[in-house]
Amino acid sequence: MAIARNPKRNQTATAEDQAQAFISGSKSAVETPDEEQNKKPIMIRVDPKMLDRIDHAAKRLGISRSAFIVSSAAIRLESME
Repeated sequence: MAIARNPKRNQTATAEDQAQAFISGSKSAVETPDEEQNKKPIMIRVDPKMLDRIDHAAKRLGISRSAFIVSSAAIRLESME
């Protein structure tokens, strides 16, 4: 009996991938293209110790590093107004 190769999978997100992203709190699976266009990728430099603290805090809150940084910036900006 010959061993058959597994069929190649479609590289697009499947319903299972979308469900997992939703469960983990990621909005990427449910965002529309218009929402994605309103967000701009940026590059920042962060001290490694600070990055560890950010990652630890984000993990405790169950959110991504990016979401933590954006929410922290929003809180700071609101306090300045």
